[in-house]
Amino acid sequence: MSFSRACALGLAFSAVTFAAQAQIFGADEPFTGPQGVYLRGEVGWSHLNGEKGTGSGNGNPLQFNSSESEGLIGGGALGYKIDQLRVELGLDFSGYDVSSISVGNDGGLGARLGGPSLTGATSNPSGSVHTVAGMVNALWDMRTGTPFVPYLGIGVGVASVKLDNFMVGGKPLSNSSDMVFAYQPIVGVKYFLTTNLALGLEYRYFATVQPTFKDSSGRSFTGRIESHNVIGSLTYHFGSAPTPVASVAQAAPLAVAEINPAAGPPPAAVRASQAFVIYFDLGRATLTPQAMKTADDAAAAFLQNKATRIQVAGYTDASGTTTYDEALSHRRAEVVRDYLVRRGVPVSEMEVSWHGKSDPAVQTANGRPEARNRRVEIIIP
Repeated sequence: MSFSRACALGLAFSAVTFAAQAQIFGADEPFTGPQGVYLRGEVGWSHLNGEKGTGSGNGNPLQFNSSESEGLIGGGALGYKIDQLRVELGLDFSGYDVSSISVGNDGGLGARLGGPSLTGATSNPSGSVHTVAGMVNALWDMRTGTPFVPYLGIGVGVASVKLDNFMVGGKPLSNSSDMVFAYQPIVGVKYFLTTNLALGLEYRYFATVQPTFKDSSGRSFTGRIESHNVIGSLTYHFGSAPTPVASVAQAAPLAVAEINPAAGPPPAAVRASQAFVIYFDLGRATLTPQAMKTADDAAAAFLQNKATRIQVAGYTDASGTTTYDEALSHRRAEVVRDYLVRRGVPVSEMEVSWHGKSDPAVQTANGRPEARNRRVEIIIP
């Protein structure tokens, strides 16, 4: 792929993303990750399109083709997120071993090395290709209302490219390096394991302008670097996501009925219902340590007051579809039910229900995440 075509592809990716999101940019958006600084580590598979060497000058230029085995790529990035836009500085390393070399024309290299011509040589190929790339990437996160966050982007930067001890037919071909401009269209998806931690999988087409190398006699030739990369990543966002105003709802106080002395002995105290609220991370049905403490308090209140009924109701915010949110609220209610049973609350005395995004604690626009709505309410009547 030529430089112009690769740039056009990257710009097209970015244009499509911006166009798709422009109509809702600035509105009440679903979660795409905490704002601010993040750090990513990554590793993956890389396929280098075969190296081609073309000598400069007239008459008898060096020409050869090589192919390389599948390689590895690894590195990381430090970035900053503003709304759906991420800008990051990345550093990646990749390497490939030579599997074949075919010399079409040695350009007189064999004679300059004091031996026979290397033209037509294919035997005993060896060597490797190494790249170190420092890139500035701009990425656009897309809203789905779920923990999955697709994204598109493009990166530009510089790459150090080295042909390390290229040999063919028992003769040295090149051991040279160059630093050149590099670019990479990017498409990927992240899955948020927690509010701050995300797994990622992405594809990058990485390429450079033509690097200039030296053959073993010192004459220049040009090559190419184009690779296809599939990369897994782990990203930690240091920013904070919206949190509930209160992590635990206070139990309602006991209410005592008024006493009329003329009516005889005072009646027993009348107890008002007690309410506890457990909050969940976006898209999750896992109890946090704070949520467990709230459930412990609810179980203790039920057992101490010798109550005979307890209600467990699950809810979500409005960031997902109706079907997804109803199923998620169901899982949340069941997780809390099972935890209360382990704390001694009889399952036969529980009323378990789930309501999806209906009856929110805080009214929001559809599609907007709200931490105070991702909850399970425990009521002891």
